[in-house]
Amino acid sequence: MADNSRNELRELVDSPNETLAVEYKGWLDFGSAEARADTARHIAALANYGGGNIVFGVNDDMEFTGPNPFPKVVYDRDMIAGIVKKYLQPPFQCDVRIVKSAAGNEHPVVVVPPHGATPICAKADGPMRKGILQGVYYTRKPGPESAAILTAGEWAPIIRRCAMHERAAILGAIDAALRGAHKGPDALADALRLWHDAAHAAFLKAVEKENTRPLLAKSHYHLTYAIQRSDDQYADANRLLEILHQVNSEVNDLVHTGLSMFYIYTKPGLAPSFETDAASGQGEHDFLECRLLRESDAEMWRVAADGKATLMREYWEDGTDFSGMRRAKPGALFSPNTMAESLAEFIRHARGFAERFDLPTTVSFRCEWHGLAGRIAYDPNARWMSGLPAHADHRVASGTWPVSALAETWPEIVAELGGPVARLFGLETAFTPQWVLGEAPKWRR
Repeated sequence: MADNSRNELRELVDSPNETLAVEYKGWLDFGSAEARADTARHIAALANYGGGNIVFGVNDDMEFTGPNPFPKVVYDRDMIAGIVKKYLQPPFQCDVRIVKSAAGNEHPVVVVPPHGATPICAKADGPMRKGILQGVYYTRKPGPESAAILTAGEWAPIIRRCAMHERAAILGAIDAALRGAHKGPDALADALRLWHDAAHAAFLKAVEKENTRPLLAKSHYHLTYAIQRSDDQYADANRLLEILHQVNSEVNDLVHTGLSMFYIYTKPGLAPSFETDAASGQGEHDFLECRLLRESDAEMWRVAADGKATLMREYWEDGTDFSGMRRAKPGALFSPNTMAESLAEFIRHARGFAERFDLPTTVSFRCEWHGLAGRIAYDPNARWMSGLPAHADHRVASGTWPVSALAETWPEIVAELGGPVARLFGLETAFTPQWVLGEAPKWRR
């Protein structure tokens, strides 16, 4: 598993920057009903905004407030669950992580998921009707602040997200009935391949220029998807960062590693930017690109407003945290669990992005793995029957599925896309949809 040097939650405490998706608070005495009610309001607002985080131990000047003066207060999931249960409906679960900053300070961080098919409403008043009011819906507003929803414009994105939960499944089912879940070449194939290959060429060129990862150019995996829309709709490029933030929050319901795909960092040098590439097939349309090639977990990704996304990332198995478990050299190990986890996260991301379009029908995938030759299958908590090293260096998989299948049968998609690699390691009878589903609980760490 990757180390903590580029963990997205750690960035929140190392480079505090209060945005609509992040609320910073000093230390609170949760023995106080006022503090619990106020926190409930922030949780409701972040959920209705599309997900976000509450970071404790930081003051209004974005500075560490010092040690927690309330040692008897336990900042944990049970405490937050109690607040949600008392003040909010429908009920939902937040995570609580303890994140250590580069300076060594520990900060509790509440990870708030986006609302589901129903927005979050306050079901009880705070003490003296302060902090939160029964029957009120809250969201995040510029300031930033957590305030009541008052206008139709503030309701619009919430209503849209509620509708997405049903609309994508219905449209996907209709498309599957009319066209079938074909998995061969389709109308997107050429455009997807052009986008995929252009990104890979740019990645290799950037790696050569950076010259900080001698193994990276040879050993990495490359995942790409493209969303088919029956009306050829483009997402609003001006909202692409916001959309990716929301999708990132939704992906956490399946996979949460601390190093999410397509995460929007804000720190200079890590933040994505809008770029163009004549070879990408996008013409003059720009796209978001992020290059993190000097970081401890190197990657590069691109996302376009027409529903294309591609990501190149080094194998976590080549990091010291993973390979050190067997005192293995980088390039020696391959983790089937990590491959399944990465494919599941990528498929979940594609589903989330597809749901942002009005008429999404299918999603096409192209997945490539480079630098496999000589590796052996290994997971820290599993024994694989095959001890033979991979005899080939490269594998590729592709397929097209209805949007509804990304939610209903994602383990089958993971098993099919990962099948060529599993067979390379002699694991074709083990890498099954049932095994993938059984591993999934491990991916929310």
